[in-house]
Amino acid sequence: MHRLIILIIVLTLPLPAFGAEPVRMKYALSAYADEKGNGLNQPEGIACKDDRLVVADTGNGRLILYSLQGGEPKGGKEIKLPQVVYPIRVRVNSKGDIFVLDQRQRKVVRLTPDGTFKLYLELGGLATESMVVPAGIDLDGADNIYLLDILGGRVLVLDADGKTQRQINFPKEYGFITDLAVNSKGTVFLTDGVKSMVYANAADPNAFIPLTGIMKEDLKFPSNIVADAKGMLFISDQNSGGIVAVGQDGTFRNRMLSLGWKEGAVRYPAQLCVDKDGNLFVADRANSRIQEFTPVQ
Repeated sequence: MHRLIILIIVLTLPLPAFGAEPVRMKYALSAYADEKGNGLNQPEGIACKDDRLVVADTGNGRLILYSLQGGEPKGGKEIKLPQVVYPIRVRVNSKGDIFVLDQRQRKVVRLTPDGTFKLYLELGGLATESMVVPAGIDLDGADNIYLLDILGGRVLVLDADGKTQRQINFPKEYGFITDLAVNSKGTVFLTDGVKSMVYANAADPNAFIPLTGIMKEDLKFPSNIVADAKGMLFISDQNSGGIVAVGQDGTFRNRMLSLGWKEGAVRYPAQLCVDKDGNLFVADRANSRIQEFTPVQ
């Protein structure tokens, strides 16, 4: 009888998905300043592309361009422009152009690879009365632009020149959508800060459905999300300080880091990026620094 009860309990326990081994990262380094020693101030944005790292130094209203040498950021050229006031997100396309989401102006600014102002992104193909409030941005492999429009409750998909191709409405009964990411297959993911969950449009390109369940035990307030080259999702937990890894199938893989000010801990982590070698960079906002973590094999 006892053996039967034990067998029933074992069979009803949730089992990890096949191959769902934990994702682990170890602390590598921190950067606090530009090449002249001027300190970062509450950076919220970070983008990796080839051998470059772009940081949105939000509190200072500027960008910092680092070169990645052996996976480590070097230098730190300041880009200070009147067209960039309060940058909160950055992305880089295949040509090296930098896209900056400016929260105060509610605009996307496009810069050349060296940081020269190029243009404000004008959204073509939308109704003239359609107002857009962008809160997130990502790019796919073809340089198509994905904008998170929190006012319109949608994701706008634009071509490389900013002409609207289509829109994907937010899922039904969502809480508060905080960010989006696009993987190499063109699947779009959304984070819900209130419900602590992730949505995806993998099943239907024109509709979002839940990818995960509610993850409040491991993810208090997801604020930013990024997909690496293998499809792994990394999500920053703004309120309790940490990074959560989720497989592209929605499988929970691990919760990493902790809340704090010491090296390897984070406070109010914001945007994330993963370089071509799998190194994870974090805009550690409240600690006024960026941090790098390397994968543990």
